[in-house]
Amino acid sequence: MHTDRQNFHTLMTPFLQGLCVCLDVLMVRAMGWGLLVCLLGTSSFAANPAKPQGTPIAASEVLQTSVQKWVAQTRKVSPEQVSLAPLDNRVKVRACDQALRMDVPFSNAETVRVRCAQPVWQQFVRVSVAGQTPEIPPPAPAEVATQVKVPAPAKRWVLVAKVPLQRGMMLNETHVSREEVDTSNMPVNVLEHASELLHAEAVRDVRPGTPLRSQDIRPMVLVKRGQMVLLSVGQAQGFQISARVEALQDGRFGDQIKLKNRDSGRELSGRVQGPNQVVGL
Repeated sequence: MHTDRQNFHTLMTPFLQGLCVCLDVLMVRAMGWGLLVCLLGTSSFAANPAKPQGTPIAASEVLQTSVQKWVAQTRKVSPEQVSLAPLDNRVKVRACDQALRMDVPFSNAETVRVRCAQPVWQQFVRVSVAGQTPEIPPPAPAEVATQVKVPAPAKRWVLVAKVPLQRGMMLNETHVSREEVDTSNMPVNVLEHASELLHAEAVRDVRPGTPLRSQDIRPMVLVKRGQMVLLSVGQAQGFQISARVEALQDGRFGDQIKLKNRDSGRELSGRVQGPNQVVGL
């Protein structure tokens, strides 16, 4: 009996030793894979740190900076020589989704027109350049001056009120007509296209026959706080996602407002594009 036990131990010892070696190899490999996963996870996390969001630049600052640079390039001067007249506080400058376009529509080079294609709006800015004065032609001799013909007054097409406009009235193209008028005594900020009345309301009473100015209108409130609005994310022609969210602020056309997803409680931002319609940023 004792001899059988010795033979059994003699046979099992190599088997147990081989089993221990296999277990040791498996444990080493498991520790190696765990270390590799930790290293990859740490590298991935370090390679994608959270990016702080920059402070948005006000639309009025973008407009003024763009005009200053454009005038400096056009007049061949440094931007420090270009000064802008203060903007009218009653007129809110809206953000533009595209690059601003500038030109000088009048004979007076001190008035710059700034236009935006999306959303459609325009603004006139008075500028001056240090060290430059408007060139004044020398007076003509008396005998020649009598032969010079006085040029006809310059004319331009502008929007004129066709009906009485009342404060708070929502405007559209049926309320105005486009007429060619004399610009000699015309303000520089007169509206020219009916598209500028899109989602706009009158801020003061205007009599029929009066040219409309930019300070006579403003974007109307299209989204009210607490309302459920339709938020769209993506391209209208391609992949697009829509969801119903709660507006946390009142918003006019083109305004950026805060929104809240009631299901998840998450807050996000969007730009007002129509009645109860917002596009995600």
